[in-house]
Amino acid sequence: MRHQILLVMFLVFGLIGTIRTYDYGDGMSFVHVNVNNDGAEDLDDLSVRVLIYDLGVIFQTNSFDLNDGDVDGKFLFLNTADVQPGTYLARITASNDDVRDVRHRYITIA
Repeated sequence: MRHQILLVMFLVFGLIGTIRTYDYGDGMSFVHVNVNNDGAEDLDDLSVRVLIYDLGVIFQTNSFDLNDGDVDGKFLFLNTADVQPGTYLARITASNDDVRDVRHRYITIA
């Protein structure tokens, strides 16, 4: 008796690539998020959103399109002049109506 084994691999690529945070100490910080479209379909009306839980701050990009195979970097600026120095947990989301990728990072504000 012969048995056939079918191996199916699903490769799931996340939208969010590298996340970098920078604090200039002059009341200005920013988050840079690389957004990758490793799929075979164009992604329309994407946005990147950052939520800093303890501060109750949400900031996001305008919507943008990302063709299949493309990579784009998005800068999100935050005025930190009135923020107490410390390390804060942030939720970074890249999404549209069809796809969503979420990552969590700590952001240090000096």
